[in-house]
Amino acid sequence: MKKSALLFIVVFALLSVYCMDPERKNTDVVHAMDKEKELKTASENYLRAWSDWDTTLMETTVIRNMVRNVNGEIASSNPSGLAEALQFWHTAIPDFKVVPREIIVVGNRTYTNWTCTGTHTGMFGHTPPTGKKSSTEGFSILTFDDRGKLVHESAYYDLLGVMQDWGYTVTAPVME
Repeated sequence: MKKSALLFIVVFALLSVYCMDPERKNTDVVHAMDKEKELKTASENYLRAWSDWDTTLMETTVIRNMVRNVNGEIASSNPSGLAEALQFWHTAIPDFKVVPREIIVVGNRTYTNWTCTGTHTGMFGHTPPTGKKSSTEGFSILTFDDRGKLVHESAYYDLLGVMQDWGYTVTAPVME
């Protein structure tokens, strides 16, 4: 019984000393700060790849089968889908730019507010160019793996506002 009590006291004392070790706490804080900086940089690089139509930077930032949801729907889930999305937007808006406004890191995710701007001088699917500028605010939730590679994006933005910037209007439905 005395040995068990003594063992308990020794283990408790060692754990107490370890938990109060300032070097370990400093290391944990530094690691968390490094991880936060790494994920902010990865988020900025991802947005820069969109702005610059930089498929090489995109490939170094995301995993091979990164899933991208836009306004609640899957937009791409493989490298060719992501490359097609880049080409689609840069064909319609050659001066397409995405500028981060705020990036907040929580765990392995970043919550990113951004502004997207550009001039509609190319085909947007079947929509002919208008030559008009557009601007929209957007929000992306970017999820990263342990290596700092992007595995999932959920992006939300106002496509109707973009279309209105280009001169399109919404017509009321015909009610029967």
